[in-house]
Amino acid sequence: MVFSSARARQFDAQFERLRRTFSRCLSGEAGIVLVEGAVGCGKTHTLEAVTAHAAKAGALVLKAYGTSADRAPLGTLRQLLDSPRLPKATADHLREALDQGALDAAQPRETPGGDPAGGTPPHIQGAREFRAALCELASREPVVICVDELQLVDAESLQYLLYLATRSHSAKLLMVFAQATDSDQKDAVFNTELLRQPNFQRLRLERLSWEETAHLLTTRLGLPDTADVDYTWYEVSGGNPLLLRAVIDDYRTAGAPPRHGRAVEPVVGDMFVQAVLTCVYRSGHTVSRLAEGIAVLGASASPELLGRLLRIGSAGTRRGVAALDAAGLVGGLAFRHPYVEAAVLEDMDPEVRLDMNRRAAVLLHQGGGATLAVARHLLAAQAADEPWAVPLLRDAAQQALAEDDAKLAVACLELAYAACQDEELRAGIRIGTAGIMWRLNPSASERMLEEPLAALCADRLPASHIGRLIELLLAHGRIEEARGAIGRLNAVMSNAGPTSMAHFRMTARWAQDSGAPDRGPGAAARQGEDGGASRTPLRSRRPSSLSTITAAFSGFFGRGGSEESPVAAAEKVLEVSPLTDATFEPIVNSVNALVYAGRPDKAAPWCDSLMAEAERRRAPGWRAIFASIRAEIALRQGNLVESAAYATTALDIVPGSDGSVFIGGPLASQILAYTAMGKYDAAARQLSRPVPEALFKSIYGLGYTRARGRYYLATNRINAALGEFLMAGRLAQLWELDLPALLPWRSDAAEAWLELGDREKAANLVSEQLARNGAGDSRVRGVSLRLLAAAGDIDNRSRLLGQAVEELQCSGDRLELARALDDLGRTLRGCGELGRADAITGRAWRMAKECGAEELCDRIRLDSGLEARDPRPVVRPVSGPLGRKPAVPPSLGAKLSESEARVAALAVDGYTNREIAASLFITISTVEQHLTRVYRKLNIRSRQQLPTALRAQVDEIA
Repeated sequence: MVFSSARARQFDAQFERLRRTFSRCLSGEAGIVLVEGAVGCGKTHTLEAVTAHAAKAGALVLKAYGTSADRAPLGTLRQLLDSPRLPKATADHLREALDQGALDAAQPRETPGGDPAGGTPPHIQGAREFRAALCELASREPVVICVDELQLVDAESLQYLLYLATRSHSAKLLMVFAQATDSDQKDAVFNTELLRQPNFQRLRLERLSWEETAHLLTTRLGLPDTADVDYTWYEVSGGNPLLLRAVIDDYRTAGAPPRHGRAVEPVVGDMFVQAVLTCVYRSGHTVSRLAEGIAVLGASASPELLGRLLRIGSAGTRRGVAALDAAGLVGGLAFRHPYVEAAVLEDMDPEVRLDMNRRAAVLLHQGGGATLAVARHLLAAQAADEPWAVPLLRDAAQQALAEDDAKLAVACLELAYAACQDEELRAGIRIGTAGIMWRLNPSASERMLEEPLAALCADRLPASHIGRLIELLLAHGRIEEARGAIGRLNAVMSNAGPTSMAHFRMTARWAQDSGAPDRGPGAAARQGEDGGASRTPLRSRRPSSLSTITAAFSGFFGRGGSEESPVAAAEKVLEVSPLTDATFEPIVNSVNALVYAGRPDKAAPWCDSLMAEAERRRAPGWRAIFASIRAEIALRQGNLVESAAYATTALDIVPGSDGSVFIGGPLASQILAYTAMGKYDAAARQLSRPVPEALFKSIYGLGYTRARGRYYLATNRINAALGEFLMAGRLAQLWELDLPALLPWRSDAAEAWLELGDREKAANLVSEQLARNGAGDSRVRGVSLRLLAAAGDIDNRSRLLGQAVEELQCSGDRLELARALDDLGRTLRGCGELGRADAITGRAWRMAKECGAEELCDRIRLDSGLEARDPRPVVRPVSGPLGRKPAVPPSLGAKLSESEARVAALAVDGYTNREIAASLFITISTVEQHLTRVYRKLNIRSRQQLPTALRAQVDEIA
C-alpha cells in the first residue's frame, strides 16, 4: 500500500470523488472515470480500492486489463466473463455478443473505421447486444467495470466500451478506466469521446515528492524521524511508488542494519532492476526505445540526436521523454540514477546495443561531437570501420591520459590497433599501448612488447619505432633483448653511426649507479686512511654514468654545460616534473639516482609522495614500480620489515606478474629482507615461486640472483652462494653494469670466500671493489672496509672497522652499521678493551633489534656472552643545564668543556651523531662541531680513537 501510505490526503480526496460517483451510480446515474498517471504511480492500486469498495457495497465488479501480448479482437472484453459472480445467463448473452462482434471484425470492410461522432462501431449488432446484456444486469444490481492499461486494449474492445459509455447514462453502471500518461499507444478518438460525456471524470496521479518519500520511509522502515532518511532514496526512485517499493524490498532482503548517527541509505538489487524494466516496457514500444537511446547516448543525448538515432519524429520524442520523466526515470535527458541506466543497458538485445552505439558514433562524429564521446561509442560498438575511426581513437587515447583514465586510453588504442591496416602505424600503436599500460600493469606492458620484438626479429618493425622499443625494453630491464634491438638499429641506421647502450641508459631503471656522493653531514670533517683505496677530489674524478643525468636534462633546465652533482640534478628533475607518461621514466630514474648515489634518505620521501600520487591518478602500475623502489630503499636503510611490506605491496598491486621479469625486483627485496631477519622459511617460499626464464636476461635477474646467493650464504650453502655471486658479476660485466652501488657482488663473494677460509681471495675482491667505488657510495665503502678488516691481519682491523663504522653511519644503513659495530666490538674484546667492547656490542644489538634482524641479534648475544635481554648500556644521568649529563673523568674534563665531554662520552658508547643530538636536545651540526673540537684538543683523528676514559658510567646490563 505504498501509494495510500505516502499520499494519504491526496488519495483520500480522489477516492472521495470516486465514492460519490459510485453513490450516484447506485441511484441510477451512470458514471465514467479515467485514472491517468505514469507507470508505477498507483493507477492499479486506485482501481483495486474502487473494486474493493464497490464489492463491499454489493455491486458486481467486472475486471479486465489490456496487454500487448493479446491483441485479438475483443480479447480484453472476454476477460469480463471470468467473474465468478456473473450470472450464467448474462455471461452467455455477453459471450454471444462478443462472438458476433469477432465475426464482424473478421469480415472485410468497405469503409475503414467507424463513425466516431456517433460512437457506432462497424459491427453494430454485437455492440448493441453487449450493451443490452449489461444494462439488463445493471437494472437488477449495480455493475462496476474496471479496465486497467487502457492504452493496450484492442481496438474492437475500445469500440464496444465507447458504445456502452455513450449510450448508458441512466443505469446503475460505473466504468473506471486506468491509462498511462503520455503513452504513444493511447486511442485519441476514445479519449476525445469520453471528454464529451457529461458524466465523465478524470483523475491524475502524480509521483511522490521528496517529503512524501521521506515520510513513507520513516513509516515503512520504523525510523524515528525523516532526517534519518538519505536523499539517495529519492534520487534512485524518482518518487515513483513502484520503484520505491522495490528499493524497500531490496533493502529488507539485504538485511542492512541502520548505522548509528548516519542516514539510512538504499540498497539496489534485483527487485529494483525488475521494477525499472517494468516501468520502461509498460510505457510502450516508442518509450522503451527512447529509454534505450538515452541509456546508449548518455551525456551526449539531445532530442535531435535521439530522434535521428531512433528514427522517431520530434513530437514522438517529446512525448516519450515526457512519459519517462513522469515515471521518475529521467530528469531532462538523463536517467536520475546510474542504476536505472545500467538496468536498461543490461536488458537490451546485444546486437541492438552494438548497432545503436555504432550509429551513435557516426552521428556524433558528423555533428562535431566530443572526441571521447565518439570513442566511447566506438568501443561499445566494438567496431572502428569508418575511415576516421583510427585517428580519432588515437586522439581519444591522449585525451583519456590527460584525464588520468589509462584504462580508456588503452581500450582506444587496442581498438585502433585491431582496425588499422597500415603495418607501420600498427607497430607504433602497439608500442604506444605498451608504454601506457605501464600505468596499469607493468607485467601486461611487458607482454605487449612480444609482438614488436617478433616483428623486429623478422625485420618487419619499421626503423622509426625501434628506438622507442629499445627504451621500453631497457625500462623493463630486459637487457639482452635491448642489446639485440640496438644491434639491429645500428644495422638499419649504419649511416648515422653506431648506437651504444649509453644513448638509452637514462631511460632505464637499472642504469642508475653511484656517482658523486652527496655525503651526509660531517663528512667533510672525516679524514684518514681508507685501507688501500685512495680518495680523489671530486673535480678530478672520472665522471660516472650517473652523472650523465646532468647532461641528459641540461637542455631541459637551460643550464648549458655547467656542472651539477647528480643528486642535485635528480632532485631538480623531481621538483619540476609532474607525474605524466612523458616524465614517468625520468622521474623513476631520478628516484633511483638518489638511491644509488647513497641518499636513500632523500629518495624515500619522494617515493612515498609519488606512490600516493600514482594512487590518486588511478595508476596502479606506476604505484607498483614505486613500491618496488621503496622496498629497496627500506632495505638500504636496514628497515627489513618495512622492505618486505613494500615488496608485498608491489607484488599484490600487479595481477599476473609471475610471467613478468618485473617480479624479480620486489621478490629480491623480500628474499633479502626475510634472510636478514632470519626467516629462512619465508625466504625459501619466495624462492620457490616460479619466475620466467627471461628474468635472468634482465636487470631484475641480477638482484634476484644476488638475493638467492645471500639466502644460500645464510643457510650455510657456501659454494652455491659463491656461484650465484660470481654469475651475477659476470652478467654485470657483460652488460657493462659492473657498478658496486648497483650490484656489490664482489663484497658478497668475499663473504663467501671468508667462510671458505680463503682470506686472500676475499681481500683481493674487496680491494677491487673499493678501487671501483672510489669516493663513491658510503654504504659500499663501509661494507667493503668491514670485510677488508675481516680478511686482513689483526693489527689493522680496529682501524678499518672504525672507518667502516664512520662510512656506514653516513650511509644511513643501520643493519650494515650493526654488523660493523658487532665486528668492532668483538675486535675490541679480543684486544682486552672489554668496557668499550660491551658498549659497542650493546649498540650493535640494539640496532639489529630495531632493524628486525633477529638472526644477527642472536649471533651477537651468543658471541658476546650477553643475556637474552636488551644489552644496551644505561647512561647514568647527572643534572645540568642541558639535561642529561654523563659523568666525565676529571683528567679529561680539564681539557674539554662540559658540552664537549657529554658529546664525546656518548660517541664512545657508539651513538651516532643523530642519536647524540636527540639525546642532548641539540642539533646534529652542534654535535659535529663539538666532536671536531674534541679531536683537535685530544690530538686524534676519529671517534674510534676516543679514549675509553671518556665513557659514561655504565650500570650493570639489565
